[in-house]
Amino acid sequence: MKEAPIFRRLESVKDLARLACAFERIARPIFAIPAPSGGFALSVHAEQLGETPVFFFVSVQSYKPYLRYRADNGIEEVSMADEATLPQYLHAPILSVKAAPEQFTAALGQETELGDRVQRMELGDVNSLLKLGAYRYVIDESYAPVYLIRERDELHLGTFVHMGDYDGSDFYFYVKMDRDPDLPFVKFDPSKPSDWAFTPRTAEHGYYYAKVIRLAEDSL
Repeated sequence: MKEAPIFRRLESVKDLARLACAFERIARPIFAIPAPSGGFALSVHAEQLGETPVFFFVSVQSYKPYLRYRADNGIEEVSMADEATLPQYLHAPILSVKAAPEQFTAALGQETELGDRVQRMELGDVNSLLKLGAYRYVIDESYAPVYLIRERDELHLGTFVHMGDYDGSDFYFYVKMDRDPDLPFVKFDPSKPSDWAFTPRTAEHGYYYAKVIRLAEDSL
């Protein structure tokens, strides 16, 4: 049987929309799971640690059939929608879960820590972290999201990378940050490792772009 899932809380609905939609050819589905404390957990499956799925979620009291997203000219637009009819937006379908498996409900209520399911490794600089993202791009044909989180008194920027064989050998690589960039994307030129920057725009040619996803404090 598959391992029980892990749920990690995001800072905002905008982070959920960015994770589900930005740079995706097809928006990821969002699962509206009834939460043990009431309301719903809007959840996206975005990482996999061996046999363990990792879902990222936000809590809401109500929702509509779609989460609508676009990033244009440095501005992100996020809203709920009844229909997916506007072509200038990506629409992540929100799937209504009537009854989740018991292990899902238990994991959502506990928000179990990653613990020994993933090995953490601190890198020396952001360049090294972004090079790993480029590696994952070659392997998975998608640039890895980078997760920004405040843990205790430190601000970390990190990403998950699978580097093992069939048994699974999963790592979380991170760097310590001096400040929150407060921007939704990071651009990177793999041929010029020092040429990177946080940015609100994603249209400049010659760069890879990764989405920056903010997690709630101490939620990793």
